[in-house]
This record gives sequence, C-alpha cells and structure tokens, in this order.
Amino acid sequence: MAAKETEKMTIEQVADALGVSKTTVSRALSGKGRISEETRTKVYAYMGRTRSEPVSAQSGEKLRTNNIAMVVPQRFIALDLPFLRKCMGGICTMADQRGYDLMLCYASNTEYSQLQRQLANHKVDGVILTYAMADDPCIELLRQYETPFVLIGRSEDKTIPQADNDQVAAACEMTRILLQLGAKRIALLVGSTIYAVNTDRIRGYLRGFAEFGVPVDQRLVHSGVESAGQTLDALEAALEQKADCILCGDDEIAFEVMRELRTRHILVPNDLRVASLYDSSMLASITPSVSAVQYDAEQLGKTACRMLLDRLAGKEIVMRQLEGHQVILRDSTKWRERSHNIK
Repeated sequence: MAAKETEKMTIEQVADALGVSKTTVSRALSGKGRISEETRTKVYAYMGRTRSEPVSAQSGEKLRTNNIAMVVPQRFIALDLPFLRKCMGGICTMADQRGYDLMLCYASNTEYSQLQRQLANHKVDGVILTYAMADDPCIELLRQYETPFVLIGRSEDKTIPQADNDQVAAACEMTRILLQLGAKRIALLVGSTIYAVNTDRIRGYLRGFAEFGVPVDQRLVHSGVESAGQTLDALEAALEQKADCILCGDDEIAFEVMRELRTRHILVPNDLRVASLYDSSMLASITPSVSAVQYDAEQLGKTACRMLLDRLAGKEIVMRQLEGHQVILRDSTKWRERSHNIK
C-alpha cells in the first residue's frame, strides 16, 4: 500500500485490518506505550512505511481517529456548572450524528498535560476549547501540533474559529432594562477578566449606561469575583457604595448574593434588586426568583461541534458564529415599596 494512500485511512480501519485495537495502532504510530516490536512492525508494514517514517503532527499526514476532545478549565472540576453540562450535551449530540466520539480533558493556564498527551499520541482529530482566556497556552499547543480547533467564546485573534453567545449585547440589554425599571446605582459583580466573557460583560454593562444616556460610577464595577468569599466582599463594597441593584455575572454569584442578603434581612426586591447575566434552574426556583439572561448552551455546543467537524471535512466555515439570548424578568427586579432595611 502506498504511503500516501494512508492519508484517508482511519486508525480504526488499520486496527480492523490487523485484528488489533485502535489503542495498539495509536501506540505503534506514536512510539509510546507498551507494544511488541512484532505488532509495531505489522502496523508500519500494512501502511507501507518504515520505522524511519513516523506519522508526526508536523508531517501534515495524519490518520483519522474519529475522536474530538473537549477542553474545560481545571478549576471547574469541583463545580457543578449547568452551562458546561448542557454544552457538552450539544457537542455529544452533534458528534454522534457525524460519527465522532468525544473525549474530555482539563487544562489551565499552567497545566495542560492531558491535552498534550492526546495530541502527541494522535488520540484526537480536533479540539473544542470551552473557554476564552488571555494568552491561552492551549491555543499555542494546538497550533504546534497543527490540530484543528474551535473556541467557545471570544478571542481578538480573528484566525481562530469562534462560537459564542453575544455577551456584550446581553449585558447591555439587561442593564438598560434595569435602568428603565428605575435602578440608578447598578453594581456589577463579575469573575476574572482573564476570561473574555467577563470583559464582554463589563463592556455590555458600560454600553447599557451609555445608550440610556446616564453616567456610570466606575466604583460599582467589581471584577475578580471567583469565590464565595470574594462575592461577599464585593457585595459588602456595593452596599457601602449605596447600590440599589446588584447585577451578577453568573448564576453562582447571584445565588451567593441572594443567600447573603437573606442572612442580612435585606429584602429583594423591596430593598435591593438582583439580576444575573446567566440563567439557571437554580435562579428560577429560589424565592424570590431571579431575573436573568437566558442562553441555549446546548445549541452553542452543537454549533461549535458542527464548525469543527466541517473544518475536518475540508468545508469553509464562518469564523465567528453568535447565538441569541433572552432576558427573563422575574420577582427579584419587580418594583415594590422599600422597607428601609439597608442602613
């Protein structure tokens, strides 16, 4: 078999032909892992290759695995995040429809060994990154291995295919609505600005004030809210700054804010309004229910996966695709007579 004929061959096809597992073929090609010399030689012989002609990430010639990887932030391991679960569901659905399987790995801005192993051992054909982070080492790694990938989120690098929710427009719309409802001092509590989603939420918040034609007090913008303790600190600062509404970056922050306000006997919405820039069943079920921006995370996952699989199939794709949103108004932003419980 001519070596160039293997360009369209999958690892599964080689494995079936030789009566071995896909893992065995992958190990033979990567030169890693326990495998007999006889089996390794059989794999290369079937492919019409010699041991001096390994399939490498730089060679431009790869066997298809029909696997894709989904990379999630390592810090999310201990969290229960409905967004990621729904997004993964959408990715799995689309991948299955197109004959692909999904692998999961964790990474951070300093630790990405799982992804590196998958790339080095030819385990995946493409990758979906589920977060956008400034100076993300995973992007450089993927480029080094010439592995197609799609980003869920926003990047300033226009050469990166991106599937995203329009966070700027959503934050802008929610801010305008809160201003229309009578709020004047809206405090914004968001996570770290190393993530593009949080910088976009801040941009949308500021745009909402600008479009409404009123000035914003920059002291009411609190970023870097990544833990329960930081949420309480930011809430305390917002209350000291006489905020009349708390706009939370996500459902976790909103839930923590609602719990603390209840502890302090601050009534929502009588004394203080609360809203979130990301919705979940948790916010809909608490009392009072919290107004929030609703996205279709499953559809976002499907879009990202479809973009990646189209790239793998050699199709042209739109490099940035945005999904819509809906603002859901609930009890936490209704107008009621103040009870003057905030001192």
